[in-house]
Amino acid sequence: MNKKFYITTPIYYINDVPHVGHAYTTIAADVLSRYYQSKGEDVFFLTGVDEHGAKIAEAAKKAGLEPKAFADSLVPRFQEAWKNLNINYSEFFRTTNPIHEKIVQDLILELKDKGFVEKKKYSGLYCTACEKFLQPDELVDGCCPDHGTKPEEHSEENYFFLLSKFGDKLSRAIEAGDYEILPESRKNEVLGKIKNGLEDVSISREKVEWGIPFPSDENQTIYVWIDALINYWSATKIYQTNNEKLITNSNSETADNSSLFAVNLDVWPPNIHLMAKDILWFHAIIWPAMLMALDLPLPKKVFAHGFFTVGGQKMSKTRGNVLDPNALVEKFGADAVRYALLREFPFGEDGDISEEKIAARYQSELSNGLGNLLQRTLSMINKYEIDLSSRTCFGIPEEKRDSGSESGMTENNDKISKLIEELKFDQALQEIASGITKLNQYIEENKPWELAKTDQAKLAEVLSHVHAGLVDIAPQIAPFMPETADKMKKQLETLVPSPLFPRI
Repeated sequence: MNKKFYITTPIYYINDVPHVGHAYTTIAADVLSRYYQSKGEDVFFLTGVDEHGAKIAEAAKKAGLEPKAFADSLVPRFQEAWKNLNINYSEFFRTTNPIHEKIVQDLILELKDKGFVEKKKYSGLYCTACEKFLQPDELVDGCCPDHGTKPEEHSEENYFFLLSKFGDKLSRAIEAGDYEILPESRKNEVLGKIKNGLEDVSISREKVEWGIPFPSDENQTIYVWIDALINYWSATKIYQTNNEKLITNSNSETADNSSLFAVNLDVWPPNIHLMAKDILWFHAIIWPAMLMALDLPLPKKVFAHGFFTVGGQKMSKTRGNVLDPNALVEKFGADAVRYALLREFPFGEDGDISEEKIAARYQSELSNGLGNLLQRTLSMINKYEIDLSSRTCFGIPEEKRDSGSESGMTENNDKISKLIEELKFDQALQEIASGITKLNQYIEENKPWELAKTDQAKLAEVLSHVHAGLVDIAPQIAPFMPETADKMKKQLETLVPSPLFPRI
């Protein structure tokens, strides 16, 4: 069996409804999934939600609900948002899945049996919003850099994963390319932190009731981040369970370590973990070290993208500038939102987005650009009765092709493919936008409306060339705007025009 191309987003913390930041990562993963599927890959695309931890319990209490009921109320909001954005995931994962909970406990027990887990006391600065300890040099004016709140001095006895034992091994693996950390600046950041020395990390909490119980110690729960990271592994085991029936039901004793730790080679390891840069540490250091300790293969690539500002300001409820992906889809349509978010700035960098910027992209590049090009081309083909019957619908027969034009199309397709594989989505979309602009300019330069009066053969050549160019653009945009690509293909076949992006 061929290995699946395995793509993951983080499992999103479910203490609130999804926002545009969640959508950004998930859209990027969906673009990659659709792209690799178009290349013939069998893709396993994992996303989902993280439902444990103190923040969930606190939010549930404020809502007057039990934690599980609170999580149950929010899960459909994420699923609805991904449906509205046309996210075609393979698996929507929940950490309250009983099989996952059992696998997490078994993996922790295995780490402990191998001598990589010890119980000891720890004191430090703890940010409840992050659910993690912070080092003094990570603070900005004494506050958490992500939440702007002062962490509390916290001391408790926990179980620790002996991360300090893995510094050299991690550095060697990163520098040898055993797993990639991208962009390059993130790789250098991780290597710098490892060089400064790694401390052991707490993998359990006292007095946190909403979580997976620590094996053999009922007074502790497994730290929510450790629980969350293991989802990438347990999802493959659940997939294997569903397809091969290795685990008969969620209440069975999953004590057969030969099945639990056997590498599911048709899925594992992940080809790419996608995430925002604030959780890079967990994915690029803690998670690979755990896998090393368990003798499991490492992910091939870890890519951490930047942060959003909205209209030049950090997105926050207090400022009232949190962008709801559902509202954006309702106004602009799923494809326009997908396009605008990935078009606005490089995927690995911080950038600014706003409803106004999405509207500008919609109007200039989608409605006036692609939409107008398709509609005017098909309208002129119909008006001037251009016969395309001697040409294949999606291209021109070999004997009638312009070899230079065909070579240029192939070269451009290869360039766009390379940019997508390198996660340079903005540049790939720029190449597509450039192709659309050139076709619009070609029409203006050749003036079909004048050729109709003087040169029918040239008129047919011009409009056939633009039609062929649009045929080529449809699969280029398909990973980014799947609905639009399908509409284009249908219109290019039937020659019946209809607005792709109606004026708002």
